[in-house]
Amino acid sequence: MAHARPSVGREMSKEEVVARLGEQRVLPLFTCASVDDGMKVVAALHGAGLRAVEFTNRRPEALDVFAAMARRAAVEFPDVILGAGTILDAAQAEAFHAAGASFLVAPHLDEETGAYCASRGLAWCPGTGTVTEMVRAWRLGAAAAKVFPADALGGPKFLEAVRGPCPFLRLMPSGGVTAEPANLAGWF
Repeated sequence: MAHARPSVGREMSKEEVVARLGEQRVLPLFTCASVDDGMKVVAALHGAGLRAVEFTNRRPEALDVFAAMARRAAVEFPDVILGAGTILDAAQAEAFHAAGASFLVAPHLDEETGAYCASRGLAWCPGTGTVTEMVRAWRLGAAAAKVFPADALGGPKFLEAVRGPCPFLRLMPSGGVTAEPANLAGWF
């Protein structure tokens, strides 16, 4: 099913999305099979003060659910920016962007997806596991390098080590980041 970009509200620039993600400092993600369930999650996150949310593309109906959520969220929660995660290629990037995604997150570094996002000024956070991939993502215009799976790569100590020679990188750890206070303290 083809989706037209929701016409309610304005599209945020890559820089605005990056600023919002930086201010929020956490990016909650979820998936669900129904629009109503998804909107309940968005409402709960909004009530907790979170304004950037990632919906993961892990179900056959994900694109349709996301598109309907994006239309509803534009009306019900116009200050929330919805992104799509688990974007594996440029075709998925184009489909979710057309469906209303303000940013895209991937588990890996895909140059065609990066080119699509760069050509549209769309914030893109590709998954990386090495410093080489992180720098490559930065050179391709990534908004942030998703460090995945961050806990298996060495956790907060790994990020600290990478920042030494590469302080210009924006890093977004994913994998092993949990809501327990001790875990969060280590990452922050």
